[in-house]
Amino acid sequence: MKTNLFTLALVLLINVVTQAQHPNIQIGFSNEWPNEPSICMNPSNPDEILIGAIPDNYYTTNDGGLSWQHGVITSTYGVNGDPVVLADNSGNFYYFHLVPDLSRVVCHKKQGMTSAWSDESFTAVYNDYDIDKEWATYDPVTNNLYTSWTRFNTWASSNPQDSSDIFLARSVNGGLSWDSQKLISSVGGNASAGFGSVHGSYPTTGPNGEVYITWWSPAGIMFDKSTDQGETWLDNDINITGFPVQWIVGIPGIQTGVSFPVTACDRSNGPHNGTIYVTWSDKRSGANDADIWLAKSIDGGDSWSAPKRVNDDAPGRHQFFNYVTVDQVTGKVYVVFYDRRNYTDTKTDVYLAISDDGGETFSNYRISDSPFAPYGTLFFGHYIGVAARNDHVFATWMRMDAGELSLWGVSIDPETVGMPTEPAVPYSLAQNTPNPFHESTFFSFKLEKNSDVTLVVLDFSGKNVATIIDHETYSAGKYSISFSPEKYNLSSGIYHYSLVTNQKTITRKMIYVKG
Repeated sequence: MKTNLFTLALVLLINVVTQAQHPNIQIGFSNEWPNEPSICMNPSNPDEILIGAIPDNYYTTNDGGLSWQHGVITSTYGVNGDPVVLADNSGNFYYFHLVPDLSRVVCHKKQGMTSAWSDESFTAVYNDYDIDKEWATYDPVTNNLYTSWTRFNTWASSNPQDSSDIFLARSVNGGLSWDSQKLISSVGGNASAGFGSVHGSYPTTGPNGEVYITWWSPAGIMFDKSTDQGETWLDNDINITGFPVQWIVGIPGIQTGVSFPVTACDRSNGPHNGTIYVTWSDKRSGANDADIWLAKSIDGGDSWSAPKRVNDDAPGRHQFFNYVTVDQVTGKVYVVFYDRRNYTDTKTDVYLAISDDGGETFSNYRISDSPFAPYGTLFFGHYIGVAARNDHVFATWMRMDAGELSLWGVSIDPETVGMPTEPAVPYSLAQNTPNPFHESTFFSFKLEKNSDVTLVVLDFSGKNVATIIDHETYSAGKYSISFSPEKYNLSSGIYHYSLVTNQKTITRKMIYVKG
């Protein structure tokens, strides 16, 4: 067995691979009180990510989440939370929010990540109604924008004469103006803003410009669709679940455990093109067992699968605040949620479930570095988020530590997520640790046979910038090699490292932040 090649320390790999594969990054801080994050990626440049968080925060990165900048959104009409962010195919970004008098949805736009928010528009104005829980989507086929919301006669009213309904508006000019709103829900609800209301609508679009929308109703999770860019809709809404779903779930430590339905559609060129996915949380498994559920449709929403449980833990623990997205290049489905499978109290982790078979099966992975315990006396929002594009995946969520809110995120490599130990293969290369790193990191690999080994570092374009091992013969065993980028005059950025043996080449991604 070789030792001390070119002053590089070789040690047996014992605990290295059990450390976190995807270190968490703090994005927002307690003085900003960030909550209910919405996230999007620039389809043309997935390293550009925008996050919106209540009350009026936005966060931007142009290096895939390595570093973040904070800003505050302002509006002529005021800002009252429920942020939703989008990115279109031209690199424009959009920020939607409610206003203090609940009279409209406001949309801001900026033309590129580094530009200012320059354009402000709004949907229909209600003087005698209240609106809540808007969401928005961008259609890459038509370049239309759509936003939906719930309209209440009076929000949280107990008057049986008051009601709630789902509405939607469209923009055909990049958010500069909005068409007249369309009534979507065939059957409304009361105005309590609780289980008796229709609430929490979520639109998305299909591969041919279809518009899909789901929401909670007293009868179940409802679905409607338009095949003419939002002009006309079904005469009768489709009940996805076929029975009522209790959307307010009592989660210890969570002030209001409301997990709204989230909708995504596969527009990739893969085998599951056109599949619609809807996720939500409910307690059908028992009062102490909230789970994440998914239903899907492969015929444009006309029929739906039976609900499938996404979390794969044993019964008796809570999962809540679901969010789903589809990588529109690979077709992989990602569901992120809070999870208490590892604890008997209110300590909470964040998990990511991944499916590469059209939502038939999911693999669950913990992506938070450590648990936190929220306070039930403080508002903790209703959702978290994940965005994915061509295997660039970034998830974001809130933590509450000692009553202080903060916003966190993680960049996820789908090839290595959730691998706590090395796979049982003759040659393996673990994720470097730490990652991201400031001064040095370790490359760990395993050989089950004597092998000719080369280990190199590549820049983002694939150019070899450092050769760590150059065609050296290594005996079977486990190795961990220290790497210092300063020796090679490397700048901060995203790099890849490759292990090359006689039989195969394995490549991983890493992030270097120069100290």
